[in-house]
Amino acid sequence: MEKTQNAGDTNIISDINANSTNKNVKGRIDRIGHCITNDNNTLPACAEFTQPGDFSERSCTFHGSKIIINSHIKNVIHLIHSPASCAYYSWDYRPDTYSFCFTTDIKEEDVVFGGEKKLYDAILKICEEFNPDAIFVYETCQTALIGDDISAVVKEVKKKLKNTGHKNKDTPILAFECAGFKGKTQNKGHMIANKKLFELIATKEVEEVLEQPPTQYDVNIIGDFSTGSSNSIEQIFNKMGVRVLCSFTGNATIDRIRIMDSAKLNIVHCMKSSIQFANMMEKVYEVPYIVSNFFGIQNCCDALENIGKILDIDKKVVDNTIDYYLNKNEKELEYYKKELKGKKVFICHGAQRALNYMGPIMEELEMEVVGVATYFANKENYEKIVKQLPKGAVIIDNPNTYELENAIMDCKPDIFISDSKTKELVHKLGIPYINGRAPSTVYIGFDGFVNFAKDVYGAINSNIWKLVK
Repeated sequence: MEKTQNAGDTNIISDINANSTNKNVKGRIDRIGHCITNDNNTLPACAEFTQPGDFSERSCTFHGSKIIINSHIKNVIHLIHSPASCAYYSWDYRPDTYSFCFTTDIKEEDVVFGGEKKLYDAILKICEEFNPDAIFVYETCQTALIGDDISAVVKEVKKKLKNTGHKNKDTPILAFECAGFKGKTQNKGHMIANKKLFELIATKEVEEVLEQPPTQYDVNIIGDFSTGSSNSIEQIFNKMGVRVLCSFTGNATIDRIRIMDSAKLNIVHCMKSSIQFANMMEKVYEVPYIVSNFFGIQNCCDALENIGKILDIDKKVVDNTIDYYLNKNEKELEYYKKELKGKKVFICHGAQRALNYMGPIMEELEMEVVGVATYFANKENYEKIVKQLPKGAVIIDNPNTYELENAIMDCKPDIFISDSKTKELVHKLGIPYINGRAPSTVYIGFDGFVNFAKDVYGAINSNIWKLVK
């Protein structure tokens, strides 16, 4: 029995009897093309709208804007025009932020009569009680469906603040029209947030934000969404004499975003979420960019060498920086490599993080990746994943809990690398787990890769699994 599906430009042909993972989709003929075993030729069906009633963790457009891109920008007020549930979810998912989050708490009467007045009053209330660097206003599914125009409301508020000479009359108030249903996945939200934040660029001079004037070694990190990771990369750069103007948005402020146009180079760390932002900067402000991966020792070495060449840094300085970190971590990394060699890994993350992790895990730790699941990958992502994965590895697009459980039991990995969404499921199955986002440590950079190996080793060898199994 065969079924042909179309994923963008890709035809997917799955043989139910031949494909060992089809048992994961009992009774779900529409999911067959999304769950495959790698044959280095077939791609899973992908980039499709979630079916109504489907249980998925793939997130939404609002998630992509508010949580992924905006949540780590410091001293920002986030005002979510929604029922309380959207605000709670967005705050609970990534609570380690440097901002305040509020909601207009839309009720039934607001749905009937409209919530624009409520939003208008809420923005003015924030301006009276706080002095933020910016106010971000978010559209959600409910308020978009009833026709509330958040951009028009924001425009009216700005007009009133200016006419009254309010203390926050110059504070940026940005309207993110990112209702969850506007995209197939959170990727649409990335685009909406990037375009809106791009409006802030070139609105200040470097001397107004930093003590030192522009230099030929100024760079931006684009697409890093962890303060710890940003700091780790910045420390490495400092040893080479490179200054980071802005880490967009892992360690950013509004003023830092405003001076990004003064950089000599943009270093893109997450292509999936921020390549669009780098392209806009190159087109408008003629700041070139390179794509670099700072997960894994070889990736870090390659990135520093490329950056050194582009910025014309003395090769001895680059080599000394690399040698410092190699010598510092060599013995510890060799120990973990010996202990982890041959262990099986299942990765369940966003496409770019999965791609960043796969190579170093297989090549530098010599572990075996037996499965990859992603929530919002596209054809291009899966072409790269298929190329790197060994034959027979499981690939699942937009997995639900049932599919993940069956794939895990089939693959029997020694470690499961994911985010907090799957933690409880994996633990119940008795499988060691680590959070690939590294919420309490750093996995990026030379030292970070050792932290990763150490955490994987610790999870696999924890005594708790003897009791579970």
